[in-house]
Amino acid sequence: MKKIIYILIITAIFPLASCKKFLDVAPTDFLSPLNYYSTEQEVENALTGVYDPLGREAMYGRYLFTTLAYGNDEGLRSALATTTGLEVFNYTPSDGIVGNLWTSCYQGIDRANDLLANISKPKMDETKRNRIRGEALFLRGYYYFLLADNWGDVPLKLSPTVSASDVDIKSSPKMEVFEQILKDMETAEPLVSTATELKFSGRISKTTIEGVMARVCLTMAGSQVNDPGKLNDALKWAEKVVQSKEHSLNPDYKQIFINQSKDIYDVKESMWEIEFYGNGIGSYNETSWVGVWGGILASGPDLQTPGYGYGALYATNKLYNLYTDAADVRRDWNISPYYFTTTKPTNFTATQLYNRYPGKWRREYEVVTPKSKNTSSTNFPVLRYADVLLMLAEAENELNGPTQKAHDALNEVRARAHASEFKGTTVITDKIVFRQVIQDERARELAFEALRDHDLKRWGIFISTMKDLSKNITASYPANLKFLALAGNNIANRHLYLPIPSLELSLNKAIKQNPDW
Repeated sequence: MKKIIYILIITAIFPLASCKKFLDVAPTDFLSPLNYYSTEQEVENALTGVYDPLGREAMYGRYLFTTLAYGNDEGLRSALATTTGLEVFNYTPSDGIVGNLWTSCYQGIDRANDLLANISKPKMDETKRNRIRGEALFLRGYYYFLLADNWGDVPLKLSPTVSASDVDIKSSPKMEVFEQILKDMETAEPLVSTATELKFSGRISKTTIEGVMARVCLTMAGSQVNDPGKLNDALKWAEKVVQSKEHSLNPDYKQIFINQSKDIYDVKESMWEIEFYGNGIGSYNETSWVGVWGGILASGPDLQTPGYGYGALYATNKLYNLYTDAADVRRDWNISPYYFTTTKPTNFTATQLYNRYPGKWRREYEVVTPKSKNTSSTNFPVLRYADVLLMLAEAENELNGPTQKAHDALNEVRARAHASEFKGTTVITDKIVFRQVIQDERARELAFEALRDHDLKRWGIFISTMKDLSKNITASYPANLKFLALAGNNIANRHLYLPIPSLELSLNKAIKQNPDW
């Protein structure tokens, strides 16, 4: 239950000490490593502080799955007035969303470094100490993965900050950063608990680390790092998850996301979730925008039925048309066939394929009341078992072609969706054809889960895909929706990475701006 993390959060005094009241006291009152980390509870609290940035608006509380993920072939920002910003590839290094993501990642890293440097201090159970060490190592690696994936070369800092003047740190090559990511995660993997032991998805399990390592290795094998040897490792880690027998697919696709709104954990399918709690009322909240900003439009006067939705994202007709199998249950769940202007839904007509809204998380299933207009308590999935199966199929195909192993993993995902399987006369024999099938299947299965930009970039087709999408919009969309071509018209090679934030450049004299920024 979310209360597990919730209890930890309200007891985590030191690592979460960032509110204004701490700025108003003398430095001697501030908790430092010299007078902290003396008990097991303080170490647990510090670990909660390492997790904490993941739930901020800068990360999975909002922007990693909204603004930073709203310019691809799954969905586009729905507002005609949006002519600047990350969604339309018209922004600068001073953009606050860019800067806040950078800062949040490094705050998580600093907290992990501090914990790792002091974890040996208290007397405590060694199994617990190792578990905490493992989670902190993984999280440090994951924050660096977000940095390297979004910026490329970044400063690599593996020890605590000891002086406020120690800010001039040059960027390390992205290959070096990725190797450190793998080192941290591989060291962490045997130390943490299993998913069965944890029984909830808010903490890092052994198989979660293995699944994320498969993702990291596929990224390294892709166009931006270009280390094809990592395909073997990607396959190895994905197979470890499958062979563990810890995970399986939920037989009902929509139930995965209903569970996340209802505060129900399904560790078999949903391997790692960022947890949220509350509705913005009262003292204890950590809320998100899941289902609110980029969910179903619900703009009627009643904010409770089904729950307000801004409709800030239009699913593309390309995504809609990828669901070629009439029996595929994912299309009308991921892309809502209705919207709300009252408490009753209004259905789209059969020809309205250009301005439908994502329906993956539906506010009518939320259990926390009263519902807030601007926040929800729905958890966000970072890793699902279906993703692991698709990564296994992709890595196997790239290494050995469309083998039975690759088909089995792909077909397991499709069978759950009631889509036709590739077997018998429909078995795929061509490696390139299978690659395209996997690329399309990832969109069908993982739509709106903040993975599409990442996938398109590692496949080396982000720019071309967006240019082609823009041409399609200009040629075929209704006149009042042709503004959706703006993202594809604006995109350029420099958008493969974010710019180093202006504030970082002003403070860190050793760092250089990314190319073309």
